[in-house]
Amino acid sequence: MRFFFSLALAFSMMATAEAGGCFGKKTSRCCSAPCDSGCGAPANHACGSGCEANGTWETVQKTVLVPEMVTEKRVVNVCVPVVEEKTGTRTVHKCVTEEVEKTYTVMVPVTEEREGKKTVCKAVTSEKEESYTVMVPVTEEREGKKTVCKAVTSEKEETYTVMVPVTEEREGKKTVCKAVTEEKEETYTVMVPVKEERMGTRKVHTSVPVKKTRTVCQDQGHWEEKAVEAPCNACASHSHNDCGLCGKKKNKKACGGCSACGNAGSCGGCGEAAATRTCRVWVPKMVETQVEYTAYECQTKEEQYTYHVTVCKPESRTRKVQVVRHVQEEVPYKYNVTVCKPETRTRKVQVVSHVNEEVAYKYNVTVCKPETRTRKVQVVSHVNEEVAYKYNVTVCKPEQKTAKVMVSKMVPVEETYTYKVCTNKTEQKEVEVQVCKMLSTRCGTLLLQPATAVQRSRPAVAVPKPKQLALPASNSTQKLTPGPRPAC
Repeated sequence: MRFFFSLALAFSMMATAEAGGCFGKKTSRCCSAPCDSGCGAPANHACGSGCEANGTWETVQKTVLVPEMVTEKRVVNVCVPVVEEKTGTRTVHKCVTEEVEKTYTVMVPVTEEREGKKTVCKAVTSEKEESYTVMVPVTEEREGKKTVCKAVTSEKEETYTVMVPVTEEREGKKTVCKAVTEEKEETYTVMVPVKEERMGTRKVHTSVPVKKTRTVCQDQGHWEEKAVEAPCNACASHSHNDCGLCGKKKNKKACGGCSACGNAGSCGGCGEAAATRTCRVWVPKMVETQVEYTAYECQTKEEQYTYHVTVCKPESRTRKVQVVRHVQEEVPYKYNVTVCKPETRTRKVQVVSHVNEEVAYKYNVTVCKPETRTRKVQVVSHVNEEVAYKYNVTVCKPEQKTAKVMVSKMVPVEETYTYKVCTNKTEQKEVEVQVCKMLSTRCGTLLLQPATAVQRSRPAVAVPKPKQLALPASNSTQKLTPGPRPAC
């Protein structure tokens, strides 16, 4: 940025140096160099006689500052960051838990019985006589007129159309399916039964006689005769127990006969005392004996045998079959069609016309008439009454209690710690810098001096041609500080 600024300053100084020539505003109206041979120039020259009239050209020496970029070495102070490790002391709060006894108040609910008064609304019933109105229905007969529609019948002739059915014979064609029988040979398969002999194994069961013994219980008892007293008709009631199968056909004689009452044989008459009779009684004697018997045991044997099996085997055969084929054929036929044709006829019709007629009639109307009556009514009136009552109230009473509570405290503790600090250290450093320096230079400039009235009357003097001034050598340059802009 400094370089561009110096360059701009140099160009502005060069423009100032050229301000005294033809480029300046204070020169004459001629933009070129002064006339070659003074005012004696040809007549067609632009200057003409104007040179004599305006003034003379003079060379003026001026000092001009020219910018130049120079590289210099300079010593600069630079801040270099340095990290240092330091040790310090800090206060840290540590949490310490202690057990502290604390007193607190608890509200304990206590039930108390209190007395109070409440207002009760009691219902008191009293009898009261009141009047009320009743609408009593009364039937009244009234007369009125009503319009009656009477039917009047009259005979009228009308024309009507009747569709009369007429049978017509028509001809048409219909497609008839005729059955044509053809003989066709077809092959079919028949399952023919064939007997085959096969061998198989079977189990045969045979009964073998085996002699065995078994224990048999035999009754080796005997008959004994006993005298038994029996009532009337005892044969029928004690036939099996006392009489020894008395009452059966074989033993009726031993009991003296069993008959109806009053004809009991040896039992006497009906209602008489019991008679004594003799009965045979079997006295059992059970004896166990070993008896030999023959038993048949079943034994199984395997044997081979021949058996016949009927197997069906397929066999192809041919036969002639009557096949029915249907052929369609158109056949003319006649058919009857019933067609309805319209026919106009006349008939006499009974026409009923309605005529309105007013007729007087009587009708009953039920009218409700008011009637005042009295009745006794039970009236309930409510009376407020104060009643004493007891009620329970739960009251919370304060009670002091103690409890052990864990309390946390923050205790300050000092501890050492290491930390790093970044500090800036100043160092001197040699740096190459581009510097714009202003060098002073002497240069010549042509200026037009205005002529006075006396000089205008003088003869023209030849003005020598101005020489081109070269810039001085570098050894003649002087180091100057920049001054104000010269006015050419």
